[in-house]
Amino acid sequence: MFVHPTASPDPMAHSLGLPDALLDYPVDSSRAIAKLHYSNTISRTPDVKYVFSHGGGTVPFLASRFAIVDAMNVIPGAEERGSFADTARRLYWDTASAFSDPVLHLLRSVTGLHNVVFGTDYPYPHDDISIGGLRTLRRTTELAEEERNAILGDTASRLIPRLARQPV
Repeated sequence: MFVHPTASPDPMAHSLGLPDALLDYPVDSSRAIAKLHYSNTISRTPDVKYVFSHGGGTVPFLASRFAIVDAMNVIPGAEERGSFADTARRLYWDTASAFSDPVLHLLRSVTGLHNVVFGTDYPYPHDDISIGGLRTLRRTTELAEEERNAILGDTASRLIPRLARQPV
């Protein structure tokens, strides 16, 4: 299941005149992930592979807050759902607007990079932004070669086997 954010329906969110991609999309993604986790939807759907765009929005940054909420045990159903840290490691994340070294570093520390797939958000950003994201991933020293190969195709092939290159 591919999950992509949408603009906030709250007029106050638009009062500054900022593009939705700056704040609303990352927060909307984070809200969706929190809702799916704390409603136990993810734990009840173990066969569903969830892919969250934009590196999960603000989730990599907020992971410690998820851990605090888990430790406080204030949301019923903790036994069924488990910790957010365990949930985060089984979700998939794409690199659309999330290809910079700091984001990759956060994703690695919170979720690992084993479930990260290449994404661009094309056709929304200019071509040079999408191509620049690919170039960044190809050149960054933040990634080991195996991680780079995984992000640039191996993980997608594992996630959707029919996309795997067929022997010629």
